[in-house]
Amino acid sequence: MPIQKRVFALFGALSAVSVLSLAGCDNARQPDELARAVAVGERPVAMTGSAVFFGGKIGATVTISRGIGSGTGERGKGGDNAKVLETFGMDKDYARAYINAKNNVGSPLPPVTMHLRISSMEKTTAVVEITDFESDLGNFAVYPAVLALAPDQTAEPEPMISQLGVTSDEIPVKVGIRWNKTTESRTIMVRSVMVKDPAAQ
Repeated sequence: MPIQKRVFALFGALSAVSVLSLAGCDNARQPDELARAVAVGERPVAMTGSAVFFGGKIGATVTISRGIGSGTGERGKGGDNAKVLETFGMDKDYARAYINAKNNVGSPLPPVTMHLRISSMEKTTAVVEITDFESDLGNFAVYPAVLALAPDQTAEPEPMISQLGVTSDEIPVKVGIRWNKTTESRTIMVRSVMVKDPAAQ
């Protein structure tokens, strides 16, 4: 299942930092940042970065913002966070697994939402497959992986949620795209919107 793949992909990233995060931490006293993030909803874009593929025929933009989804009001302020995640389409069992993984890590940082937008500069329909989406915030199985883009159209798969939190003004994100039987990979530097892009100076 696509949701299962996304949760398992996140587990790998969570496990990588679990030992350090647990050292000296009292998980019972950790603030429930996931509940807070759901309650307030997704905030405006805080980081962004773009790259072009296949000689400028396909473009990709990655954005990162704090919070999750569009908010769920009072339900996000406590209680069953798994039910909250179910409102975003996550299977019940995997939602609870996600919560358990988050609690095991005990990260004090607020979760973030990552968007990947794919644009076509072609004059005919372009069918692209997203083969990779890897970053310090986790390696994700994008869903849906295949997008059919009309001429000059922009589309995006489902947002991806990372519980690891942002600790830098610049995050490299590796994006792989397959189009016309050819695969290209680019490392997109996603930077804080408050920091000027060095390439533009």
